Amino acid sequence: MNRAVPVLLLLLAAAQFAPAAAQRLPDLKSQAAWKEKDKQEFLKFLNSDRKAPVTGQVKNVAAYKSAGAPRKARYLTLDLFSDSLITVSGTGRRNTCAPTFGPQLMAGGHLFSWIRYYAGLKYNHVRQDKLDGTSARLEHFEIPVGLELALIPLGTPHTRYVLLRLGLSEHRFGGKEGKTDFDASVLGWHHAWNVGLGYEWQIAESRWRAHLLAEGYRSIITGNTPEFYGAGLTAGFAYTF
Repeated sequence: MNRAVPVLLLLLAAAQFAPAAAQRLPDLKSQAAWKEKDKQEFLKFLNSDRKAPVTGQVKNVAAYKSAGAPRKARYLTLDLFSDSLITVSGTGRRNTCAPTFGPQLMAGGHLFSWIRYYAGLKYNHVRQDKLDGTSARLEHFEIPVGLELALIPLGTPHTRYVLLRLGLSEHRFGGKEGKTDFDASVLGWHHAWNVGLGYEWQIAESRWRAHLLAEGYRSIITGNTPEFYGAGLTAGFAYTF
């Protein structure tokens, strides 16, 4: 009886390890040459819940630590614009200045994928009629700030946008003349609304965008600000970084 106990234990151990021995893992490096027997052995191995042996050198990879939220895209634009100024006197008489051209530089960024903010500087000259019948050449600086919506029309690629701009602008008109030389003088600093509507498209495989807009502004009439407004076209390029 005492001899039977060790023999029984050996038989139980052999029965326990026999299935595992039968479920050997085929050569994983030559799976294309597997025969049906190898495939069946591999299926038995998967069903046995055993872990595959680890071969080769294994290195621990340090977890990547994020530096924070990714920075949203920003952009710079360089444009050429046209501007036609119209002044309105106290009696309602309108004086239309001849269209002029000038450069515009703007910088902005993305609040969301389709909402951008911008601020810029525009410069050109305007000619305003004087009371003596001559005209004066005035410097015109404009500082626009606002929001821009980049809307994707239905059925068009996601690299083309309809642009809608809305914001405020600060205008400064300067010259050697005085305010009394004009029927409706615009000399000095003045506030205005500015709006724009246009189209923009992404240049393929680049950070550049091209755009064309119709833009305008209208003065916010206060005690020292006369009524004036203007409109023109803006064309140029934007670089995203």
